[in-house]
Amino acid sequence: MENEKKAFLLTEEEHLWDVALRGIGIQLPDEYVLRFKRLLDLYGLRGLEKITLDDMVNIEEEARTDLNKRMEKAEKEE
Repeated sequence: MENEKKAFLLTEEEHLWDVALRGIGIQLPDEYVLRFKRLLDLYGLRGLEKITLDDMVNIEEEARTDLNKRMEKAEKEE
């Protein structure tokens, strides 16, 4: 049941990262998977040397907000 819920809240690519991390023994809450994916996306755009602490704070806020919206949407659809 938990895996079904994760697949629903996370996009296909986010879910792939969740599965990949679990495969090496790292189990993260959905919000942290979103943070991880967003950090990877930012890394692809800027490179590691240009990622700042402010970027990480923004990623954290955006992931939390996005997950809350997804959960609200999922509850409405049930």
